[in-house]
Amino acid sequence: MDSSREETVMDGLVPSSTYLAIRLVYNKLIGMIDIRHKLNDYLFQFGGHIGYSVRKSQRRKGYAKEMLHLALEKCKDMNIKKVLITCSKENIASAETIIYNGGVLENEISKGERITQRYWISLFK
Repeated sequence: MDSSREETVMDGLVPSSTYLAIRLVYNKLIGMIDIRHKLNDYLFQFGGHIGYSVRKSQRRKGYAKEMLHLALEKCKDMNIKKVLITCSKENIASAETIIYNGGVLENEISKGERITQRYWISLFK
């Protein structure tokens, strides 16, 4: 299913592009990152433009920082001027990755027991 174009996305979802980080030497998946081309109400509160994950055995090696950097370059190509990225307050490594790439904490939102941190990154300064 092509989820990068508005006309091919299921109702309630937004267009997105997914990229894989693969370590070619070992032919091993390192992680994946998803860029949402626009935000719906839920993504504006809790999901943001970008979501990513790194294989547990490959964390704390700088892959998330580089993946996010490359995704932000793609966002520039898509003419997204400000990127919203969220993470759980408990996920300190993700917060560090977002801040390293220019993220500025706007606020925290509580939903049940979970606290979501909302960061903005301005791409065209």
